[in-house]
Amino acid sequence: MDNPVSCQRISGEWFGNRFLFQAFHFIALAFFLLFAPVRAFAQEPGQDNPAPAQVNEATPAPSETVDKTGKSFIAHAFESAGVGWSLLMGVISISMVALSVFLLMELRLSAATPADLVEEFSRQVNARQFSQAQSLLAENPSLLARALSAGLPKLQYGLDEAAEATNRKVEEFRAGKELIISFMAVIGQLGPLLGLVGTVYGMINSFQKLGTSSGNVDTKSLAGDISHALVVTLMGVGVAVPAIFFFTFFSKRLIQLTVEVNNTAMDLLTHVYSVMRKAAANPPQSTATQPPAAPR
Repeated sequence: MDNPVSCQRISGEWFGNRFLFQAFHFIALAFFLLFAPVRAFAQEPGQDNPAPAQVNEATPAPSETVDKTGKSFIAHAFESAGVGWSLLMGVISISMVALSVFLLMELRLSAATPADLVEEFSRQVNARQFSQAQSLLAENPSLLARALSAGLPKLQYGLDEAAEATNRKVEEFRAGKELIISFMAVIGQLGPLLGLVGTVYGMINSFQKLGTSSGNVDTKSLAGDISHALVVTLMGVGVAVPAIFFFTFFSKRLIQLTVEVNNTAMDLLTHVYSVMRKAAANPPQSTATQPPAAPR
């Protein structure tokens, strides 16, 4: 028996993988543009790389200019966050990536509903090899095999009982994966809050320095302190945005996968139930199993 929803499963998996592939490219491009080194060039228009002889004594040394304005944004971010906040955001980012890879491997439609399992199971059912079909399910670790293993013993009580047992097994799988996906939402909610804590702390220190200073205030130093404080919020938002994206993506993917498994399992259970009824109505007539007549 062919899987009636195999085309839908293949197209859904292709669309999901393509969407995730494009999203990874977009995020990588955004991070490249955000953290690209930014350098300030103080030169007149039309002058490209002036000769060393044209630089007067009043011009600051190139090393001083690089130290002040040639620092990349990512270096400025790490300097602003410090060791503590950098380690915290790093651990959160690594956890998010690990969860994403794990869920991407677990929520594959090809792994949940293997096409070879559907074909082999249907072939054995059509041949009325029910014990071999159950052994095939027991050896397969996919979600479809587990759902069918829970529903097949209930077929003797009716198709509705078998469908309910199958649905319970799928819902158990869904509840377990929803618990893991919920950590993405936690990261998405805590990221900006942690960044805000760091920013508020930095702003308090900046205004405390402003309040306790006597005479003229060094605006350049104050602006630098405020910049360092705002960077922590940017890091928190930078962690939260991918987490919210992955939470939405994997939540929708989980719904698609469970619906697909339920539909495929119900089609297979209906087929098994039909074959069993036909086998019960028309038992095979075989004389090979009849005992021979006793000799006279």
